[in-house]
Amino acid sequence: MTNEHSEQEKEIMRQEDSKLDAIAAVVIILSLVAAAVFWVSNQ
Repeated sequence: MTNEHSEQEKEIMRQEDSKLDAIAAVVIILSLVAAAVFWVSNQ
């Protein structure tokens, strides 16, 4: 019972980690796009 519970907790943690990874990736991509647009508009 406790073993199964810890497996569920691990799965939830993995899902939260992948959510954070996805958010971080989106933030990085948006930052790069914004920097590129800013750089091009200043040319």
